[in-house]
Amino acid sequence: MNEPARHPAHDGCAVASPEPVARTMPLFVGLGLAGMLALGVTLGTSRPGPGPAEAWRGSVGPFDLAAPAAPAPAEDGGITRVRLSGAVELYTLFVDRGFRLETARRGADTVPRVVVERLPRDLGALESTDMRKAVFIKALLPLLLLENERILADRERLERVLSAAGTADDADRIFLEDLADRYEVSRDKPRELLRRVDAIPVSLAIAQAALETGWGTSRPAQAGHALFGQMVYRDEDDDGRVRRFADLPGTVEAYALNLNTHRAYAEFRRARAVARTQGKPLDGNTAAQYLQRYSERKLDYVRDVRAVMRANGLRWLDDARLDSEPS
Repeated sequence: MNEPARHPAHDGCAVASPEPVARTMPLFVGLGLAGMLALGVTLGTSRPGPGPAEAWRGSVGPFDLAAPAAPAPAEDGGITRVRLSGAVELYTLFVDRGFRLETARRGADTVPRVVVERLPRDLGALESTDMRKAVFIKALLPLLLLENERILADRERLERVLSAAGTADDADRIFLEDLADRYEVSRDKPRELLRRVDAIPVSLAIAQAALETGWGTSRPAQAGHALFGQMVYRDEDDDGRVRRFADLPGTVEAYALNLNTHRAYAEFRRARAVARTQGKPLDGNTAAQYLQRYSERKLDYVRDVRAVMRANGLRWLDDARLDSEPS
């Protein structure tokens, strides 16, 4: 018997069964996003001095739910870091930065390098469902694009190392060993490693996070930055608990690494590799069919993920791109 992916039947506390899904669906089904909403780790090896592609992954300490409003956003090597803030303040920050989903879709405009380190604790109090979704999507999109940028930078270097064959230097050999350890691949299987070191469709990630957390309002999302329903188990008899993270970049990193390493998602990685040989990326809608083992709800879960994508125009976000990398 194949080992199932270690995720809860209730999909990260967002929904409990097909029946609760029907009760929560008004949050996203049938509500195409108007105007700008037409769109809206876990384990890493330490590296000497982060470059621009990875400098966004700073960690902050445990947060206090009763903490005061956020200080002014901090600039860090071309990255704007936002720690604690209210939903309206965060929405205003995005507007001030010219971050508009209707132009970010299909790559018509770039996405600012804004790292939101935690979701606003008053997100669920917003009266406007459209604004709640906009804040959630805008908070996640730059994080996902930055993680993909880091992964693709590693992939580019990996391709150079592999093409160099026997001429690789010590630094390249250490890089290859560290990458193989991170992606849980034997060091004598470089082609399998190349298959794993690749980007994740952002539309898929946002749809899963929205479904798992009720658009960022669930307790695991608010109290532990848990957006993707990843679980922690002590032993085979343990029912598990939702894994907590120090910040949102941490949960995004863990999610990407999970899809890129767990054997439950080998078909996803194979399909992505085939799409790459055909000169096209694997879009989120297609990728969703390979995540039946992400949840015990299997095909029902896939249908719900696709419904979130379709109802909220998320599929166009697969073409979103970041501002130019700072020099």
